Amino acid sequence: MPLLVLEEDGRVRRARLEDYIEAAKALLSLIPPGRVTTYASIARLLGISPRLAGRLMALNDEPIVVPCHRVIASDKSLGGYSLGGVGVKRRLLELEGVAFDSTGRVKEEYIVDIEELLEGEGLDS
Repeated sequence: MPLLVLEEDGRVRRARLEDYIEAAKALLSLIPPGRVTTYASIARLLGISPRLAGRLMALNDEPIVVPCHRVIASDKSLGGYSLGGVGVKRRLLELEGVAFDSTGRVKEEYIVDIEELLEGEGLDS
């Protein structure tokens, strides 16, 4: 089901790209430093494809402030990062305390499902 938006005048309309960007930004604000989520996790909540979720991250006009660097691929690899490439993304995550395995993938214990964060269950500490 597509995302619907309630206008101030009470009309309901289908979401536009800008609405998805704003929704994604709101979800990103839930991810605490030292944790990551996946493009697929965000996509499930927004009812879109993981590829489109990645595109929304690339359209983020406030990197660092809106922490799109905290979103990774489902295989635990970093995916992309428009602000200087994946090396910058990795360094930002390391500065936040995220650890990587010997293949360069994020260790499982740092990954949270965004839906669990919404429910208040995503963090053990």
